[in-house]
Amino acid sequence: MLSLIAVWLLTSTPVPARQPPPQQQTQPSTPPVVEVVPPRPECVDSNGRTVCGFQCRTIGPHTACAQTPYGVCQVLVGRVYCWDPPRVAIDHPPGGVSRRPECKESRGQVACGFNCRVFNGEVRCNSTQYGVCDTHFNQLVCWDPPDSVIHERGGDTPRPSCLDASEAIACGYDCKALRTEVRCASTPQGRCVQNNDELTCFDPPSLLHCDHSAPPPPPR
Repeated sequence: MLSLIAVWLLTSTPVPARQPPPQQQTQPSTPPVVEVVPPRPECVDSNGRTVCGFQCRTIGPHTACAQTPYGVCQVLVGRVYCWDPPRVAIDHPPGGVSRRPECKESRGQVACGFNCRVFNGEVRCNSTQYGVCDTHFNQLVCWDPPDSVIHERGGDTPRPSCLDASEAIACGYDCKALRTEVRCASTPQGRCVQNNDELTCFDPPSLLHCDHSAPPPPPR
């Protein structure tokens, strides 16, 4: 009799539902680090000599190459012109994307760089992507922020501007002008003030600590 009661109790006791095993939390996968392999330089044989570098060009007896994969070579007015950006322009391009510089010619004069302008038979370019070129009367003026500004601000480097007064023109930041004089600060932190008939500009020193990071990939 007792055994029947024990069997009845075992069969009537509710069996707890089996809990599903806890799901393992997956860690977000980090994108693989893609190693940027710089292009190999090329060598060109011309007129009994060998020239090596990047973007090599040849015309007649003239052969030249850029020294870095960020440079440019163009054939203009029967010659090869090559130009390499300064290190600060290579390390800190706007948006982290390198842009190929260019060369332009006007009346036999050639200039290479960024934002090249031709005006009144003259040609000028900026040395960095953050520079500015402007014209006033018969002048073509190009100006670039100091290297320390670009190293410190990188892709957030503000675009400078140019201001003219009478026949004078100046470029930079916080520009101020009198009737015949114009002055600008050299850095975005700088300041120019006018006191009576005198303009005073001041730029605080850069407190930048060097960052030896690798440059972005060269332009294709």
